[in-house]
Amino acid sequence: MKRLLLLTLLGLSACHRIETSDTAAEGQGATTPAPVERNGGRVLRIIMWSDYIDPEVVKEFEKRENARVILDTFESNEYMLAKLQGGGASYDLATPSNYFIQVMVRAKLLQPLEAQKLSNFGNIGAGFLNPNFDPGNVYTMPYQYAATGLAYNAKRFTPSSESWKLIFGDSDTVRFSLLDDPREVIGAALKYLGYSVNSSDVAQLREARDLLRRTVSKRGFESFSGGPEVRNKLLAGTLDLGQIYVGDLLQGAAEDPNLKVYLPTEGTTISTDTLVLLRGSPNPALARKFVNFVLEGEVSAAISNYTYYGNPNTAAAPLLDPFLRSQKAFNPSQDDLKSGKVEFINELKAGNTTRLYDRIWTDLKAR
Repeated sequence: MKRLLLLTLLGLSACHRIETSDTAAEGQGATTPAPVERNGGRVLRIIMWSDYIDPEVVKEFEKRENARVILDTFESNEYMLAKLQGGGASYDLATPSNYFIQVMVRAKLLQPLEAQKLSNFGNIGAGFLNPNFDPGNVYTMPYQYAATGLAYNAKRFTPSSESWKLIFGDSDTVRFSLLDDPREVIGAALKYLGYSVNSSDVAQLREARDLLRRTVSKRGFESFSGGPEVRNKLLAGTLDLGQIYVGDLLQGAAEDPNLKVYLPTEGTTISTDTLVLLRGSPNPALARKFVNFVLEGEVSAAISNYTYYGNPNTAAAPLLDPFLRSQKAFNPSQDDLKSGKVEFINELKAGNTTRLYDRIWTDLKAR
């Protein structure tokens, strides 16, 4: 696939995401590298989702700043939080999801990012500014995002519409799977019913529960699955439709153009991964330089061209891989974001609301 000249000039790779990593998989001996004070002690330590940045981007930053970047990885927000609260290595930056930000604020794990000092902060799209999980972007810079859609293999299945009705309606002719994620599944049902994905209304949640009970009782329901598993089943032809994170699907679609994904007409969910500056950062000035570096249009585009995840940076848009720019589901419109049709998953209110979601999910997984 044709690459971007500007990225080449910068020495940044726009190649497709790869599945290898220098860090051991979580739970299989992943450890934090021992601190090595090189380059006058200019070491930046980042804990982030695995395989979530182009290695050439890291090399470019090290070259510019005469610094060393140490990456440690996680596979869940909960793991990241436990690691930060457990002490040990002192990290400078992390990439939590939006609905974990206030959890980290209350735990006193973050310090202000001071966005006004970042010369490239103006590159962020309006739909990602002043989010309700961080009013005024005090603590966060949007890094990458994942909208959730419905995917299919056009060689084997042709959807009659772009609606959640294909799954949640009365018909039982479609083989389908749902994500193994309570907020995504319950959120999809709420959206189909015309409600917010973050609803705390008891009657609305009961309606969503009853809809989901009927849905997972259908003959066509195959499983609750992770995104890569959904993608592989679509490739194998064992599914007609699968709820999936758009980025996970596009990684397969780059190799097989028969894989398609759409954002359902009733609306869907979206979550943002952010860059945050940790309170115990040993090198906050260097960390802010890294955040500003990632906000450069060319750098941000290189990251998305590697991960295939959504990009909140307006300066990156014209530099994205043409394949990504051709996918409607890759970048929801600003109108869809502002209207709430594509709605951010937010942290649930503590107490009864959280318990209701937990009960619904436990009930569904037991069926």
